[in-house]
Amino acid sequence: MTERATRDEQIAAIDRMIDEVTWQAQKQAIQTLMRPDLDLTLPQMITLLAIRAHGPCRMGTLVEATRQSGGTVTGIVDRLIDDGLVARTHAVDDRRAVEVALTPAGAERVRLVGMARHEDMCRLLAHFDDNQLAEFERLLRMLTLALHDELARGDRGKAVDA
Repeated sequence: MTERATRDEQIAAIDRMIDEVTWQAQKQAIQTLMRPDLDLTLPQMITLLAIRAHGPCRMGTLVEATRQSGGTVTGIVDRLIDDGLVARTHAVDDRRAVEVALTPAGAERVRLVGMARHEDMCRLLAHFDDNQLAEFERLLRMLTLALHDELARGDRGKAVDA
């Protein structure tokens, strides 16, 4: 077997593993979010995290940040408002514009999810020794940087095509 064939096989195997990790991690995240003390859907959590990251923001910002349609984001935000996790307010710079912001209960729910996620990761990575954990982190950082670079190139390509 040639060196190129071996590399291609390794890349294909890594791609399959990433697919499996993505699928299993999403199932695990959903399972965590379904806990009675969290009681969130994955799209609700993504929306809460986007609001936390951007602070009070307009719906357009959430649409862009979550990569969901306006109608979908509106439905999610309405449910989060009903649950007391998000509130609509008028924008400071334009009273006609409406922004959404985390309520104290929403900020607390995000904090609880972060704690639950940390506990999950501690359990999942418990069988790694310190050296393995450091090497795994290093390799994941390399992959993440490559993904960021690839996405940035894609965004630049779209701007040129537009």
